Amino acid sequence: MSRTSVSNETDGLLCLWAEPWGTDHWMRPGEVFTVVTEEEPEESPFSVAVHGQGITV
Repeated sequence: MSRTSVSNETDGLLCLWAEPWGTDHWMRPGEVFTVVTEEEPEESPFSVAVHGQGITV
């Protein structure tokens, strides 16, 4: 199982998208989300992209 944490260090809401499903999750300032996979770490590395509309994992 792989896991990574994403935190909102801004003063406003921040959108976190979980791909490939395209689900969006809104993070309040100071919130931390942990993204977890069911696969072994070697098989499913995370890719994190920060962009103008939020964060995509």
